[in-house]
Amino acid sequence: MNRPYRSSGFSTTSSTTNNFRRTSSTTRSPVVSFVSRTNLSNLNLSNDRSYPSRTTTTTYRSDYPSPTRQTSRPIPITIRRSNRQNDNLPNDPKVTVYSLTTISHPDSRDVMRKSSLPIDSDMRRGGLIGLQNLGNTCFMNSVLQCLSNTKPLLSYILNNQWENDLNSTTSFMKGVLMQEYANLIRQMWLMSEDRTVISPSSFKDTIGTFAPRFTGYAEQDSQEFLRYLLQGLHEDVNRVRRKPTINFVDEKKEEKLKEKDRAKLSWERCLKFDNSHLVDIFAGQLKSTLECSRCGYKSITFDMFWDLSIPLPRDKPSTTVQECLQLFMSKEELTDDEEPTCDRCKQKRPCTKKFSIQKCPKILVLHLKRFSQSRYRSKLNTSIDYPLTNLRLDDLNDVISESHEGVVPSYNLFGISNHSGTLFSGHYIAKCKHPFTHEWHEFNDAYVHSIDDDPRTVPDNAYVLFYEQNKR
Repeated sequence: MNRPYRSSGFSTTSSTTNNFRRTSSTTRSPVVSFVSRTNLSNLNLSNDRSYPSRTTTTTYRSDYPSPTRQTSRPIPITIRRSNRQNDNLPNDPKVTVYSLTTISHPDSRDVMRKSSLPIDSDMRRGGLIGLQNLGNTCFMNSVLQCLSNTKPLLSYILNNQWENDLNSTTSFMKGVLMQEYANLIRQMWLMSEDRTVISPSSFKDTIGTFAPRFTGYAEQDSQEFLRYLLQGLHEDVNRVRRKPTINFVDEKKEEKLKEKDRAKLSWERCLKFDNSHLVDIFAGQLKSTLECSRCGYKSITFDMFWDLSIPLPRDKPSTTVQECLQLFMSKEELTDDEEPTCDRCKQKRPCTKKFSIQKCPKILVLHLKRFSQSRYRSKLNTSIDYPLTNLRLDDLNDVISESHEGVVPSYNLFGISNHSGTLFSGHYIAKCKHPFTHEWHEFNDAYVHSIDDDPRTVPDNAYVLFYEQNKR
């Protein structure tokens, strides 16, 4: 997709950006909004603009060749057993390495397929599969294990719903990335019980085609990998098959509407561009408010988000995830070079910036900002306490928008991407709650073992938290 988005700060999936405009050139940019606080300097207030505005983003190579595999069914594969030694695998005779190769024989097309998701009792033994470290790919393995244990996404894959949603028109990968991901998940859940580890090499090659930054074997950030992966999967099953016309938004007219109605209109506009089962699972809506400190003028906008990058207090050895959320949602003063132009005053003015959640996602992903982006980059080893169950957003001050409709859900933790080490050298593992047995396991590349005690034993390593709505 060529539609611009930003990867942090105010996203551009809504009709407005707080009446402040930021412009820069972009190439291929993330389709999803992953919200974090950002510098708002040099922004201008204007009602005369079309939707959406162009913003600063993470970029992709736009000249990458289009994939040639464009089938509407899962790529047929064959499983080959290998007895060769590998330094990345445990020295255990029970470990079998499986490699994937594509095949063209039509009779093998359904080797990994089932007509529908097996009943829960059949799935209790699934998913406990290690992933071979291909060379500094622990960041990828950690995210894949967390997503593998995301029950609504798992059901979407194993029930084959994704096949009918494949997008071969507006998607850059033409459905190939989703097919490769589905094949990997099927290996992890539906194959025989005697295997303990598989190689994700074929999947890595495919994600490298979509995002060339992952083609090599350099150390990467698990949260950034999650961003790119969710974008690619979303594009491959986006229900929007034709790019909609970008229409001018009459902001003055919309300002006269009730806040909840403005939020609904903004969400509907988002869905005209981005509407997929991935959106149904991961996307929420954020309300952002800029208020002029001189005249009191407020600019309110609503943006789709897929995760929240929440800051850590810089001067405390320990904190809670609730405190981090509260800090993210608290008012921030914008002064001096950060002053935006007020639409009423017609000049730059000091203002305050405030976030709140308008629409809660089914899966809430929280990125703990441990890595400083200052000149002297470093990692914060702050100990963070986060609840296993019953994370209540409505217990926090001003986190939920006043115009939020319905009951505010509570959340239970089911996945953790942990990072140990330093900014320049570290290791990722995942700790996940099995979606059918509800037992916790640790996934350390090829090694998988159950966790009998609290999975939060090393609170200063938590990096990305995956929460699911608590069923009432």
